[in-house]
Amino acid sequence: MTLFVILGILTQKALAHMDRAAERDADGDRIIASVGGRVLAHYYTFGRYDFVVVVDLPSEAALAKALVEMGRWGTVTTETMTALAPDEVYSALKE
Repeated sequence: MTLFVILGILTQKALAHMDRAAERDADGDRIIASVGGRVLAHYYTFGRYDFVVVVDLPSEAALAKALVEMGRWGTVTTETMTALAPDEVYSALKE
């Protein structure tokens, strides 16, 4: 499994319907689960990004499938990074 950090910006469509945010969030969690992953953390933020989600997924292909599915809603744009735990970096440096 691979950790990904998803930084998101809500579109005007999403902001106009914040009363449905909990439902959209649950739908997003279900999409992540449907591709074999799980949501580890989800926070709404203030600043450049409106939310941060940390997910554990089996592959980049699973990430792509989930993001395309969520992108169809027209409610978010995202930037995604692969995340490594410090121990993973330390081990890689020893090789």
